[in-house]
Amino acid sequence: MVKPRVQLSDLSVCEHGGEQDGADVIDFSVNLNPYGPPDFVLDVIKSAIDAIKIYPDTECSEIRARISQKFGCDTGEVLVGAGVSELIQLVTLTFMKTRALMPQHTYGEYAVAAKMMGAKIKRIEMPDLRIDTELIMAEMKPDDVLFLCNPNNPTGQYLAKNAVAQILKEAERIDALVVLDEAYVDFVKHPFPAHTLATRNMIILRSLTKSFAIPGIRVGYAISAVENVKAMEKIQVPWSVSVFAQEIAAAAISTEGDAFLAETIEKVERSKEKMENALGIHSDANFYAVDVGNGREAKHALLEAGIRVRDCSSFGLPHHIRFSIRTDDENELLLHNFSLEKF
Repeated sequence: MVKPRVQLSDLSVCEHGGEQDGADVIDFSVNLNPYGPPDFVLDVIKSAIDAIKIYPDTECSEIRARISQKFGCDTGEVLVGAGVSELIQLVTLTFMKTRALMPQHTYGEYAVAAKMMGAKIKRIEMPDLRIDTELIMAEMKPDDVLFLCNPNNPTGQYLAKNAVAQILKEAERIDALVVLDEAYVDFVKHPFPAHTLATRNMIILRSLTKSFAIPGIRVGYAISAVENVKAMEKIQVPWSVSVFAQEIAAAAISTEGDAFLAETIEKVERSKEKMENALGIHSDANFYAVDVGNGREAKHALLEAGIRVRDCSSFGLPHHIRFSIRTDDENELLLHNFSLEKF
């Protein structure tokens, strides 16, 4: 009997929110824009139906052109993939050598992708659940691949420009790679343009899934030096980004898409203020990790009330739950159940 590679022996499937259990619940476990998808998405899908009889553009030329125009970079510095998940795996397949660094509590797919390559995982402590740039820089060694989710999932902390620049400077000095995952950056108030820091030692990952509430359409993109993009292109699966995903992404990266984001994220900001005032919490993102004593019990108690949250045990935080911002009426229901002290 042929056995799997030994590197996969301790690998387990990464947990995510958005469980498909058929229950009729309000889903706070996924960190999506509660006001999406925008109307133009359905129009795009209808207009793209005839295109299913041809292969997708494996270069994703139109999306790359729109992204390069938006960020003022060359099209050769952009790579489009089937969501950030594919791009994370492309990074590890291309650049992972012996060790991956990541904060102690962060997105689980980084560790899965690194372990697939047989890399050792070094988790960097987070005092008071905060990412400490000094601890990161002290740990980095040549050829390390550092994964930073910014803002961090599930804790919601956003590292400002100076912090990221310091980490990148150290990465350049010792020749390590920084992977900056900005999947939730659209929900950050006054984010800095990370692409202006971009060098051959950093790869920026971005997703359209969260901002436009289109998780069923797998599309994301990377911005990095031309040589990094070319290296990842060599091993990318052909046609990984479907016709529908390409058409929707092109429509989202537009003035119409920008207008949708501006309008809806302003609503999310107002809802965040209400949530934070009510619970005495803070997050730079559109979600919160809250200590409730027992995350699993809290999840089940809220599920009985028709509310789904994320149990943070898989993040190494068994006392916490994570929940996102939804519409005001839905948020009020969550706050009401918190006030009942069921857990």
